[in-house]
Amino acid sequence: KQWYQRRVAITAGDGQSIVWKMSGYELIPFVESRSASESVKQLNEKYLNLLNKSLSADSFYFSYTYDLTHTMQRLSNVDDSFKSLTYMERGDERFTWNRYLMSQIEICPELAGFCLPVVYGVLSITTCSLMGKTFDFVLFSRRNLNRIGVRYFVRGADDDGNVANNVETEQIIRHNGQVASHVNTRGSIPLYWSQRSNITYKPFVKLFNKENQKDVFVRHMQQQIALYGKNICVSLIDDKGKEKEICQSFNYIGGQGLLPGVKFIHFDFHKECSKMRWYNLNILMDKLREDLDSYSYFFKDGQGKVTSTQSGVVRTNCIDCLDRTNVVQGLIARYVLTHQLRQMGVLGQGDEIPTSSQFEYVFKNRWADNGDGIARQYTGTPALKSDYTRTGVRTKMGLLQDGYKSMQRYVQNNFLDGVRQDSYDILVGNHRYSSVEESPLAKPRHPVAIFLPAAIGIFIALLILKLLMPEETWTSQISHIGLYIAVIVFLFKQVKAWGDYLVDQPRLYHTLAKAKAE
Repeated sequence: KQWYQRRVAITAGDGQSIVWKMSGYELIPFVESRSASESVKQLNEKYLNLLNKSLSADSFYFSYTYDLTHTMQRLSNVDDSFKSLTYMERGDERFTWNRYLMSQIEICPELAGFCLPVVYGVLSITTCSLMGKTFDFVLFSRRNLNRIGVRYFVRGADDDGNVANNVETEQIIRHNGQVASHVNTRGSIPLYWSQRSNITYKPFVKLFNKENQKDVFVRHMQQQIALYGKNICVSLIDDKGKEKEICQSFNYIGGQGLLPGVKFIHFDFHKECSKMRWYNLNILMDKLREDLDSYSYFFKDGQGKVTSTQSGVVRTNCIDCLDRTNVVQGLIARYVLTHQLRQMGVLGQGDEIPTSSQFEYVFKNRWADNGDGIARQYTGTPALKSDYTRTGVRTKMGLLQDGYKSMQRYVQNNFLDGVRQDSYDILVGNHRYSSVEESPLAKPRHPVAIFLPAAIGIFIALLILKLLMPEETWTSQISHIGLYIAVIVFLFKQVKAWGDYLVDQPRLYHTLAKAKAE
């Protein structure tokens, strides 16, 4: 196979390392069963198709010489015993996406050294110039495989405090031997809640297991504290409409000060920035600046000495942890980056990044690309509001593009995401094939999922045919047209009633998750 490679500006102290992007793979069976029945062969083909779907994603990265699963700060604070471990042994399990696939090989001592962690996320590496000085700009988002899933089928937290769409984003700068990095995180609202697809454009949010909401919030934030130190939990959700109930619950629990070192800020993004009032984002940044300065960032000078470390993160969420979150994370990253470039001598003390510079264009577009990549992994479509992330201005054309993307999401989330969810669960080992129990893939879909769309298509075709080929009398023409329209209206009403069966539901691991949620 051919592999994509690019030299990356992150080092383990021994010079630049190479990060590879997986562009090909091969599935090799341990045992080929030639005597299997035809039904077993068909079932095997279904499982292989799911695995191929997940592996064909254009977002897997690995390195032979650098541990991609850890941030620069974590790698700077390890002992010799850690360094003596293989990359799989020392890899952060949250980001080692091939852990399950390698489990049978990794246990063999003679083979363990050949196993490398594969990270799923978004990576960009750009050599930039600003004020006549050259530096490397790296943006790397690592997707957490715990509670992995797609938009409407995996929401909120599980019993262990893991949340959906949990992504760690590290921004790295390298200049004249100096290295700086800054980390922030995103993740679904850490409560028990669901929002299952049911054909409607935006399904209702359902809170469940309400008596234990406080406990799961604490468990998640304890995870965050153990990994990153202090936390500012920034919630961008609406305080009205379908998000109102979960907003009130989250504000109540988050605002109680249950854990030292955790702050909670609610900023109703849509309300504050409505009618193109994007300047109101400065209200949120004013609330964050003091803590961002206090948390600092990781910095290693030209002699390899660590002179500062990051002591806390901003954990951002909206309802999807995508579009609104992308905008806010980009603003935070720019604020920290300005301080880093000043310390490196790229900018003078008190100078700002010129808005007309080429680097301004690179910075905004890399963050927009990062948001698009994370959105594709969770929703199947690029991010909304990316025109603001790319240009700093919200435009009418951007609004039209968001409308088109929203329609793409509707189709993707209702009719294509069940298969995507199953492919994730196969890849990470959430679902494991059993020869003893009947596979969920062997069960046919509900007849309504086949016959109702077919009936709608047939009667729409008959209506079009009747309009193109009129009958001899107008009374007969009108009666037939009226009949077809009445049947079509009736069938569309049935679509809403049978919505759960028409949606492409996951059939493996997350069929259990749905039962628990309900």
